[in-house]
Parts: sequence; C-alpha cells; structure tokens
Amino acid sequence: MTYANRNHNLNKILKHFAFMWVLTVIGMYIATFLPPAIIMPISIITIVLLIIACFVRSLKLANSIMYTIPFLMGITLFWTTQFFIAELGQQLVLLVFVATVAIFIVLALVGMMMNKDISNWGSYLFTVLIVVLVFSLVFMFIPVSNMVGLIIAGVTVLLFSLYTVYDFNRIRHNHVSDDEVVGMALNLYLDFINLFTNLLEVIWRLKNEFE
Repeated sequence: MTYANRNHNLNKILKHFAFMWVLTVIGMYIATFLPPAIIMPISIITIVLLIIACFVRSLKLANSIMYTIPFLMGITLFWTTQFFIAELGQQLVLLVFVATVAIFIVLALVGMMMNKDISNWGSYLFTVLIVVLVFSLVFMFIPVSNMVGLIIAGVTVLLFSLYTVYDFNRIRHNHVSDDEVVGMALNLYLDFINLFTNLLEVIWRLKNEFE
C-alpha cells in the first residue's frame, strides 16, 4: 500500500470517527428524555453488540452494529457526565474533555510518527484489557476501597493511552484494510471515550481521597 493510499484510509477512518461522534451527540440528546435506570441495560446491550461485531462475517451487518454502538454510548455518556458534573462541577468536566482532546491528538501524532512497527503490542494490550474488564465487572458487585478504584481507573487511562498510540501506529504501518476502516474508527472512538471517562474517575477519586 502506498503512502497516498494510507493517507486515504486515514481520512476515511477519521470521517467515520467524526460521524460516530454525531451519533453520540444524538444519543446524548435522546438520553435527556430517558430515566437514569436505562444506563445498566444499555451498557449490557452495548457490550453484547461489541462481542457480536467481532464474530459477524457480514461486513454490512458488522458496520451497522458498529454504528449503533456510539449511539448507545451517547445515552450512557450523558448520564455519566451528569454524575461527574454533579460531583466535580461543569467547568472541571469541560476542562477534562478539552485535556482529553489534547492528549488524544498528542498520542495520535506519536503513533503516526513512530517508524517502529508496534503491532506486536496487540496481544499484550488485549490481555491487560481483559484483566481490567474482569476486575471492573467483579468490583461492580463487590465493594472496594476508593484507592483500589483509583488504581483501576489509572491503569485504564494508561491502557487506552497505549491503545491510542497502537491504533494510530497500525494505520501508519498499513495494517488497516479497506474492510477494517469502520472497525478502526470505532477503536479510536472507544480509545477516546475510555480516556475521557477514566480521567474523570481518576480526578473524582483523588478528590474523595483527599477530602
């Protein structure tokens, strides 16, 4: 694949990435008419769709599922941000969002500028992701200290920072085919969402730790 083709794929990925944010905003707007109790079932449905998308062979169906996920995440993101706004204040939440944008751009540039191909990081990052998910699910039902929650949130921020570098490095080294464009856009979207929400959680737990 030529440099021009790689840039073409990057442009397509970023267009899908932007469209996913449009769907997220729509989801957040619809969430204003829904009760907070909707978060848990929507979160479960989103996780199920993520798993299904990994195994669906039909590209059209997989892409449709991948577009549904940002819409559903917009619904949960609305209530997540409402919680943090109540706890931290609207200005701080907005500041964290702007900081996340800046961090994401820096990490993207690092990944795109790295001459070294770090595609071998994938299996290690995925292993850490599974461990974090398992602990997060367990701790949803078992009370843990604020410090344990802070550690998990901090590890998650680091994990998705590395995932952002890794994903952009894959684009840099031509590891994203035309059929994988929407999937990569979703990966970048999830990288950003997880960076943002876990940075908020880190700040919230630090606030609780020192109060």
